[in-house]
Amino acid sequence: MVVLPGPNSFTYVAATGDWRLFVGQGRFEILPQVGAWEYSSGANLENLAALIVEAKAHATSNGIDWSGN
Repeated sequence: MVVLPGPNSFTYVAATGDWRLFVGQGRFEILPQVGAWEYSSGANLENLAALIVEAKAHATSNGIDWSGN
């Protein structure tokens, strides 16, 4: 995972290169790096799940309110 810091936010890029997340205070976006939301393999969803888990741990430890409240 590559972490790109921004003002009160982080952008996370999956090491697999297929997903990107934007996480800020009260905002969460999931963005595919290539193609669209439809994939022919569950591997892409496994990559997304792993990225979300890593991003949550990093964001919350850096003061981002993951709950959106």
